[in-house]
Amino acid sequence: MKSIEIEFSKYKPVNFLWSELIEHYGFERAKNIVSQAIDLQRMNGKRNITMPIIFSGTGGLALIPINLLKKNDFKRTFKDTQVLIFNLKKKSFQILKEAC
Repeated sequence: MKSIEIEFSKYKPVNFLWSELIEHYGFERAKNIVSQAIDLQRMNGKRNITMPIIFSGTGGLALIPINLLKKNDFKRTFKDTQVLIFNLKKKSFQILKEAC
C-alpha cells in the first residue's frame, strides 16, 4: 500500500465539500462514494487508527492515519462512520461527522 503525507495544518477546514460532492456526482452517487469509503474502513482500516478519505476532484478513496489530524490540533471524537473529504486544489477538507 502506498503511503501519502498530508500536512493538514496547511489546509483549511470547511463545510462545503459535501455539498460540492453532491453537485458534482449527484446525491445518490455521492452517498455511494461515502458508503464505499466506510466499507473500505471496515474491511481494511484499523479502528481508532485510520479514517477513510475521499478526494473530491476524482471521487477516489484511501485510508489515512488519524494521527495526521490529531497532531495538527484537530482534536475530534472519532467514530467508525466518519469520512474526510479532501480537496487539494482548494486546499480544504471537511470531516463528515454523521456519514450515511
